[in-house]
Amino acid sequence: MLQESFSKDKRNLRSILLSADFVVVGGGISGICAAVSAARAGVKTILVQDRPVLGGNASSEVRLWILGATSHMGNNNRWSREGGLIDEILVDNLYRNKEGNPVLLDTLLLEKVRNEPNITLLLNTAVYDVEKRSPDEISKIYGFCSQNYTFYEISGRLFCDASGDGIIAYRAGAAYRMGAEEKQVYGELFAPDKGEYGELLGHSIYFYSKDTGKPVKFVPPAYALEDIKEIPRWNRIKASHFSISVIMRCCSASGGNGTRVFLKISNPTKGCAPPIAIA
Repeated sequence: MLQESFSKDKRNLRSILLSADFVVVGGGISGICAAVSAARAGVKTILVQDRPVLGGNASSEVRLWILGATSHMGNNNRWSREGGLIDEILVDNLYRNKEGNPVLLDTLLLEKVRNEPNITLLLNTAVYDVEKRSPDEISKIYGFCSQNYTFYEISGRLFCDASGDGIIAYRAGAAYRMGAEEKQVYGELFAPDKGEYGELLGHSIYFYSKDTGKPVKFVPPAYALEDIKEIPRWNRIKASHFSISVIMRCCSASGGNGTRVFLKISNPTKGCAPPIAIA
């Protein structure tokens, strides 16, 4: 294609109008379950995801496995089991992805969505604005796909904010809470104690390692902190304070040799802390 003529006016990017009965923003596990459930009930659904893959934190981009109420025996709810679509996804993944390759889980989740004829999937599309037909009703949302430089104007009867950041609810003016509430607010027996958990999510340490057979010099970037205490909330993990169990296993799911490391850290005085997964 060759465009030889010069345009004095500013060119506009392509804009596409879409409409459905149900619009889900966010392609994590929650958004997938909402979209697939609606589609299987005969509802025309649009699923908008701002990443190139589905799965959210469970995708190959983040690789935090699906927990739910069972927490993989990480709490006292060890005899519970997730049902419905979560169980369907976990069982399918166990059968087809025995090595636990996170990239294969990406393909399984994509297949679940693409197999539903009532779902229109928009990947790499970030929703940034809403339009309301009344003070408490959303009429449409606006998104932009950076891969094909296309604006989307999406109308719907019902909207589900599964974005993780609450962009639709926030832009629509909904009331919200930031951080983890205390147990007594909703009577949740398994909710974390505020003093132990804090108000927001913690951090996950995740990296790959391999044995090079020789020392490797590391040159830190210029922005790296020389004093870790400059971070407002920091803590040094000490073996005397925590019991650290390390499980190492060789894997060649991607065609090469490597080591996957899982660290589970618990405090004898406070119970289990959030796990750190290193791979």
